[in-house]
Amino acid sequence: MAFSSNKIIWGLSDIKDGPMKYDFTNQQNFFEKINLEDKKIIGADLVHGDKVVMIDSKTPERMIPDCDALITNDKNCLLTITVADCLPIYFYDRQKQVVALAHAGWKGIINGIAKKTVQLLINNFDCNSTDIKIFIGPHIQKCHFEVKDDVANQFASKYLIETGDKKYINLADAVKDKLIETGVSPANISVSADCTFCLKDTYFSFRRERDKIIKAMIAYIGLK
Repeated sequence: MAFSSNKIIWGLSDIKDGPMKYDFTNQQNFFEKINLEDKKIIGADLVHGDKVVMIDSKTPERMIPDCDALITNDKNCLLTITVADCLPIYFYDRQKQVVALAHAGWKGIINGIAKKTVQLLINNFDCNSTDIKIFIGPHIQKCHFEVKDDVANQFASKYLIETGDKKYINLADAVKDKLIETGVSPANISVSADCTFCLKDTYFSFRRERDKIIKAMIAYIGLK
């Protein structure tokens, strides 16, 4: 499903576009290449928490500190996050013409970042949960998100895959269930099948590369 509307702009850079985390020159070059340089580009300075911030053209910051999700109904703004295995979660309500973008690692999922984003869309923009469409973008899939007991024990057993003495978590399923709890229709949630760890020629992956300096893609969404 993803998004078929011609009223929004959204996407994700890939490895050929270069690393995007805190590299504003690369970001500027990327957005110029796709003709979005005229938008007010605002990013979330990620902390793996549950803070969601509403922004508009009057927002002074280029990076919003200490948050993992952004919301806007301002056509002049482009929301961005960086990801390198974590889940980029795109939200769009066609009826209210509002978009949101959330960054969800395992800590953010446990903290309910996706659920909180939906709740703020409902509370602050009068959205109906059944009108919100959501796309979970490329991320580290259950084939490679290996965890130890300290992380595994924080997820319900239905998200756990055990292979021999190894344990893996299906992060997307955990997010989907959190979203459905808010009233979002399962039919309005789609998930990318791309694994950032597997597709080494397409995506950066922190777990695969283990670089001290994180290389990441940039996810973006905005209204036309």
